[in-house]
Amino acid sequence: MPGLRFTPVLRLAMLGPLDIAAIEDEVQETSSMKQWWWLSSVVVLGLYNLLPSVTAHAQQPKSIGRVTALEGKVSVLRQGKFAQEPLTLYKPVFQEDIIETDRVSKVRITLSDATVISLGEQSRFELKQFSHEAGQQTHSSRLVIAWGFFRAILKEITSPSTVEVITPTSVAAIRGTDLMGEATADSTAIVVLEGTVEVTNVRPMVSGLATLTPGMGTTVKGDEPPSAPTRWSESRVEGLRRATTLQ
Repeated sequence: MPGLRFTPVLRLAMLGPLDIAAIEDEVQETSSMKQWWWLSSVVVLGLYNLLPSVTAHAQQPKSIGRVTALEGKVSVLRQGKFAQEPLTLYKPVFQEDIIETDRVSKVRITLSDATVISLGEQSRFELKQFSHEAGQQTHSSRLVIAWGFFRAILKEITSPSTVEVITPTSVAAIRGTDLMGEATADSTAIVVLEGTVEVTNVRPMVSGLATLTPGMGTTVKGDEPPSAPTRWSESRVEGLRRATTLQ
């Protein structure tokens, strides 16, 4: 009838048994679908939350060494990071790590090939490249000293292995040696304690080569070739030794 309205109770009263059963089935089906969607969402969200940890684990780089001695405050900047983090004793190091010592601070790093790198205070060092095949006894390393005091001890290696210590002004090609040095932005001084080291200017267009044997040192400045090898005084050698020695 025109203008006549039915309340929900009156509408249900007007339905037959079959209509009511159909409505109940529809309500149950709707409830089941809601439960299915809820469970599906929980599973999907759970898998999504697991992805970062799984990806991070899969992409975790392989350690190439660790900190074996430390004094004072030392920090490291990891590849892909924007902030330094503290470097502590026995902490692993990785390729392309940039390690920096604070005032009155030192650090010693032992790499997986038994190479030992020691840094004095206010020094900066980068593990630019490192490759070591233990079975084949081959090495390929580029160790970059941006500034500061350093000492590098390497066991004897065989050809075609290449290990280089690079500073802002020099490149030292080494094969089983013990060397020390000090680097600044425009000058590098290097002395050899054991083995033989060939030193050149870091700029390929600058000719000149200095071959250092135990007790001999050289200085490389700016665009100049390495100075002629000279025997360093014991006091000068001892000064670098103290600067890079840790207890």
